[in-house]
Amino acid sequence: MSSAMVNLILLSVCIPSAIIWLIILLLPVRWRMSERWEAINDPHTSISGWPSLSVIVPARNERASLPLTLPSWLEQDYHASEIVIIDDQSNDGTAKYASDSAARSNRMVRILDGSTPPPGWTGKLWALEQGVRSSSGEWLLFTDADILHRPNLWRGLMAKALTEQRAMVSLMALLDTTGIWARLLIPAFVYFFHLLYPFGKVKDPHSSISAAAGGCILISRHALDKIGGIAGYCNAWIDDIALAKQIKRAGFSVSLALTRSAISIRPYRQLQDVWRMVARTAFSQLRRSWLSLMGTVLGLTVIFLAPVGGIFGFFTGAVSSWTAILSCVTLLIMAATYTPTLRFFNLGLYRAFILPFTGALYVAMTISSAINHLLGQYEWRGARTETVTNGHDKK
Repeated sequence: MSSAMVNLILLSVCIPSAIIWLIILLLPVRWRMSERWEAINDPHTSISGWPSLSVIVPARNERASLPLTLPSWLEQDYHASEIVIIDDQSNDGTAKYASDSAARSNRMVRILDGSTPPPGWTGKLWALEQGVRSSSGEWLLFTDADILHRPNLWRGLMAKALTEQRAMVSLMALLDTTGIWARLLIPAFVYFFHLLYPFGKVKDPHSSISAAAGGCILISRHALDKIGGIAGYCNAWIDDIALAKQIKRAGFSVSLALTRSAISIRPYRQLQDVWRMVARTAFSQLRRSWLSLMGTVLGLTVIFLAPVGGIFGFFTGAVSSWTAILSCVTLLIMAATYTPTLRFFNLGLYRAFILPFTGALYVAMTISSAINHLLGQYEWRGARTETVTNGHDKK
């Protein structure tokens, strides 16, 4: 193939890539990461009569996490509250540790033995449903067993919901970035999530965009009941997004923010740790459409790899200087939109120029997610799940 033909091909993909990144740059609501919230000790918070709160925690094989997270819940300064931990058929002593810890605390803590979900329910949502049924709070805080809560988190979240008159507030917990793969992939995960669901649009009642982060969701029982409870989205694999969409469609106000006050202690030391997290739901995000998958793979390949191909082609003498310049400008725009996320995670800004490689890995994870769906295999907290012929999922 001649150099002129190579240059023409690369230019034909570099131009769309440049246009897309320019559009993203001109839509800062999608990448500035401006929606942030932190828990503070504000004695002047004017809340007359704090509503009762039930903290619902599904726990499957979380014996290693609870020694770090459970004390942070027990020490929260919210008196009208209870903690309901659903032991989701663990085999590592999760229930015993939780019971022993609860016995040494003055806070109301109950440990439920989770049962096998009925047809049509995913495992985590069935665990939450059991917790909701046994709880009495006017408000519910759904959190994961590996999420550590900073002091005043519960009071702060409740104050935010009441003062802003929101039926649901959610926090994107700070994810662990220890290790090479975590530093490479975790900030990009948050960046891509924010591109799809800009947090500023989530709280906008005039926008159809809605989202939540399942690790920390505070919701009024009234709003949950209005959408039919958890049964209304019981088979959703991306359960937090499904919940947020139903709540907003019902006319309630929601919000989502980044935070350092809720911290995930789950490590992502190896590539496979992040790979499993993404592959579990990526194909579901595309509504399990093979046509959408093909379009997404093609689109992401052009968006992320075309600029790299243009720059590489210049050094090999295969493309013109104009194609190389366009590629460099595109890469700079791409990096500029990624830097706010890197700043949030306190990581070096040079990592913004590695985003094309990171994007390529996420393309591979998305394909892997589709293959898992084809094979009927999913995984949640170490539990293998399979799709069955009636269209539902079970453990």
